[in-house]
Amino acid sequence: MRYAHGIVVGAVLPFIIFMVAAVIKITAIGADATGLEMLWDIYVYWFITSIGLITLLPLIIYFVRKDIFRQFLIYEIGGFGLFAPLWLMLFTDISGDPWYSIFIAGITDGLIGFSPSGAIEGIDVSNLFLIPLLISSTILGLIFLRPSFIKKYGIKEEVSVMKKPLGTAEISKSPESTDEESMEIDMPDVNAPTPTVDSVANLREVLIELDIQEPTINLILNSGIGTTTDLVATSAEQLATISGLDKRAAENLLMAVQRKLWFSGI
Repeated sequence: MRYAHGIVVGAVLPFIIFMVAAVIKITAIGADATGLEMLWDIYVYWFITSIGLITLLPLIIYFVRKDIFRQFLIYEIGGFGLFAPLWLMLFTDISGDPWYSIFIAGITDGLIGFSPSGAIEGIDVSNLFLIPLLISSTILGLIFLRPSFIKKYGIKEEVSVMKKPLGTAEISKSPESTDEESMEIDMPDVNAPTPTVDSVANLREVLIELDIQEPTINLILNSGIGTTTDLVATSAEQLATISGLDKRAAENLLMAVQRKLWFSGI
């Protein structure tokens, strides 16, 4: 939501509310008792409508454009806080009373409430309550409508996670480590055991002793496994895929071969 649009929304809402209230007040000038009673009913309806308007718009935004809900709420609160005192003084002056009269005498029948009998009646707003309210409202509006405040609290932060490519690693060195403490370790090249005729024959004998069927033995040997070491290093999932055995049978076969390696001197 653009900043200018938000400011306009925050300014227009209180403008409409106080403008209609001022029109009702101006219409009441010179009216008879019946007219005053009718205008009072209109004012009561407008007072309730204003509250509904203030609360309904954010709800509509929440369900229609949830992504700008927080921004709209900040603009509405900030707009009412900053512009409501200005419109109140302006329309007080337009409706026939000096704008500064609200700071001296307050507002007569500015609010509505219920009397002990249950009837709706007007409630006066004292200047002792109105003055600090208008000052705090203006300060609150200035805070809420600051671009930095809206950016911080009105816009959802999107955290982007950068993934490192596979095969890269970072080695961190502790602050206490020094060049003297670091050492290089040369590891000798270790070659994987190479299958030979004897190792293949030896592996075949082991598998036959473990009652493995000939087709399964051929599948294992044809896969490139030519030594008992290669077979033991194979995972159960790989062996099951190679030999056609189920995973449980492959695990049992690997454990049996390992036992023969460890305890039979193979």
